[in-house]
Amino acid sequence: MSEKPSLLIIGNSNVGKSSITKLILPNPRAFKGKIGKSPGSTLLIKPITQPNSPYKIIDLPGFGYSKHSSHRREEHIKKQIVIHIEKHYEDYFFGLVVLNILRIEDEINKYFIKNKRTIPLSFELIQFLNEFKIPILIILNKIDKVSNFDKNKIINLLLRAAKGYNLNLVHLNNYDYKNSSEIPYLEFSALKKINLKELKLAIQNFLK
Repeated sequence: MSEKPSLLIIGNSNVGKSSITKLILPNPRAFKGKIGKSPGSTLLIKPITQPNSPYKIIDLPGFGYSKHSSHRREEHIKKQIVIHIEKHYEDYFFGLVVLNILRIEDEINKYFIKNKRTIPLSFELIQFLNEFKIPILIILNKIDKVSNFDKNKIINLLLRAAKGYNLNLVHLNNYDYKNSSEIPYLEFSALKKINLKELKLAIQNFLK
């Protein structure tokens, strides 16, 4: 029996990676992963799979924004992630980069507008995955927590800042699957299951 292809889920601590993992599994109730408000709860890099799933999920440890983590521990986690991707990048047919829409504005203001010498962590992560040619979808999670006005303002800021790092972000609805220079994004809510059907369809399209 051939090895199942891998779906990568990556992002900062407490952005909803485990909740999204649960939602895309064929049998969510059987998933025993830690889902909660404690940041950095996912520590081990281990595949999540179910018999009737055509792929396995690798939910990488969260990093950054954790009040309970020391700087040394954060650097250790990042190093673990880099080593893992360098070793296993060929296994991944697709990756989900999960961002908390509530944090995007602060991150861009801090690292793009006020301090142009430091690349925002989210963009650094996207560029890193691009180097290994892993197709990705940026998930803007927790849109149920913001108004439509604020959501559009934050997304426009994200798109403008991304262009500053030569990242061409387009909405998933407008994404051309044959154009590898584009990076799709999707507004999402793990809590309200907003755009879950669209996410599952995107995964299936990349799996093909």
